[in-house]
Amino acid sequence: MSRSIREDRRNFLRRVQAVVAGGAAYALLPQLELVGRAYAAEPLPGNDYRALVCIFLFGGSDSFNMLIPHEANEHAAYLTSRGGVYEATTNPFGLGIARDSLVTVNDSAGKTWGLHPECASMKPLFDAGELAFLANIGPLVEPLTKDDVTRRLKRLPPYLYSHNDQQKLWMRGHTNRAGTTGWGGLLADRAEASNLGLQSLPPSISISGSNLFQFGATTLPFAMSSGGPATVNRFRNDGSATDRIRSESLRALVESAYQPIMQDQYAVIGDSAINLNDTLRVALNPTNGGDITTVFPAGGLASQLRMVARMIKASRTSAINHRRQIYYVSMGGFDTHQNQMAANGHGALLRQLGDSLAAFRAALAEIGALNDTTTFTMSDFGRTLNSNGNGTDHGWGGVQLVMGGAAANGGALRGGQVWGSYPLLELDGTQAVGRGRMVPTISVNQMGATLAQWFGLPAGEVGAIFPGIENFAQPRLGFLT
Repeated sequence: MSRSIREDRRNFLRRVQAVVAGGAAYALLPQLELVGRAYAAEPLPGNDYRALVCIFLFGGSDSFNMLIPHEANEHAAYLTSRGGVYEATTNPFGLGIARDSLVTVNDSAGKTWGLHPECASMKPLFDAGELAFLANIGPLVEPLTKDDVTRRLKRLPPYLYSHNDQQKLWMRGHTNRAGTTGWGGLLADRAEASNLGLQSLPPSISISGSNLFQFGATTLPFAMSSGGPATVNRFRNDGSATDRIRSESLRALVESAYQPIMQDQYAVIGDSAINLNDTLRVALNPTNGGDITTVFPAGGLASQLRMVARMIKASRTSAINHRRQIYYVSMGGFDTHQNQMAANGHGALLRQLGDSLAAFRAALAEIGALNDTTTFTMSDFGRTLNSNGNGTDHGWGGVQLVMGGAAANGGALRGGQVWGSYPLLELDGTQAVGRGRMVPTISVNQMGATLAQWFGLPAGEVGAIFPGIENFAQPRLGFLT
């Protein structure tokens, strides 16, 4: 087989090779036809670098205990619904945080809010305009009131309160019952033409394994660990003499021409996957400037975000030279049916989240990418306001956060604000159904559409990625300029 034909096949299969390189070979066969299609999109507008970083909080975070009303009457309603202030001996069933224990922040309109005491690391970010909250957000087909829900006057998202199904709705960016793509993946499809450097590396990079959010129609995520790209143990050309012999033998196998054609295609994929991992390992090598000096706390989320920062740094160099990237990290443990208020419960998770965000912000500033990176959280759902006796159960609307460079300092984030309509936290309030489950007033696709347009997606293409966005009067929210 001629070299030119093999090079054409390498280009044809470059999206597939990233699946193998990232250790997600199980996804190869079902996606082979999709990935092989030519995708003729034009590069997104602009020559700058931009990255989206999704943090998925698995289990459904009780986010009304992350951002808490501080105004006296609002906090009193919150405490009533939460069964009073938690105290291990005198009120073990309470879920509330005392008003004088809150970490207070003032939004740009002058209103005071409370953060969970374990969220102290978030305060400097909010005060600097580098952190914003989205109040009462969740999956919606169309805007709903409490009456719409209780009387079934409008369409509801399918399978409410189900972990698996609600995670899919967040990742798809719409409320259709079926779908094998996520909004991050479809955005990567559209952004791929913008990355003219290392084309074997797709725009989507996961530090937390396979996920629906990053699966596109023509792109798949590259998966790596917080320790870096996958390594084929004992097949390294920089190892012992025996390892080098094994490496050379493996390359000889994958670089040969084979019949039938599918066997040859798998060889091309394997060869390219090895090359991609080798390229990334070189780019991330500290001796090549691939490390950072910012100190991160211990914990899985912090380790993942540290690798994201290193990848962003490397991706802005000539070794990779990408302009648009979408990262995915995750953190579990938020399904707090039991022991929510224990020392190792929800508060400890919030502390990990806040401390990891603060370190990530510092790392982005170190590498000069603070204004070019927008980080956001997603989670299955909010939780019930009242207690089940030892924790909370599955809810609907909740609070999510967005972090990035402050608009006042050249960034895009209008931080230091609580966007949307934060509800009065009453069990039977105007926006609450069944034990204080909040009917959302911001939809997931509104948040996604706002992030995607900051990323560079033209407004006229938003509906293709977020079907149903036309049901909302404000498709783009104001938290990003």
